[in-house]
Amino acid sequence: MRERVVLAMTIVLLAAHQGDARAQDVSGPRAAADQLFLGIRMGNATLLHQVFAPDVRFAVLDASGGSAQIAAQSLDGFIRAVGVSQGAWNEQIYEVEVRVDDTVASVWAPYTFYVDGRISHCGVNSIELLKDADGWKITQISDTRRTAGCPDPLGGR
Repeated sequence: MRERVVLAMTIVLLAAHQGDARAQDVSGPRAAADQLFLGIRMGNATLLHQVFAPDVRFAVLDASGGSAQIAAQSLDGFIRAVGVSQGAWNEQIYEVEVRVDDTVASVWAPYTFYVDGRISHCGVNSIELLKDADGWKITQISDTRRTAGCPDPLGGR
């Protein structure tokens, strides 16, 4: 009986150790996401271009017309919109979750979006990334948007 307990405990410990070995560094994908939001706050196209894959996709579920439609935007359209904002946009993320497997990562980030210091909307960003020779690149951003019940991570600043 004792041998079976020892064997079972050994198997559990080995399984736990293998799980730890698969844990991967999340700092690269998190840094790419942080650079995205810094670029938005600064209205800085260079910071944004550095972090995006060439064929990045932007997708949102737009329910403004009464029925939900998936809307997409091009990289150039996104960069142009950020540039026109001239730093008036401030997207604050919090409770960020990052998952990594080898060269694939996902960042799940609830957010509150401010325009000229006032809350505009909030939701969740789902950011997909791939790692190439130049580092982590954002390949897709999907987000939800709502205007009611938005948290204020800046605390009214």
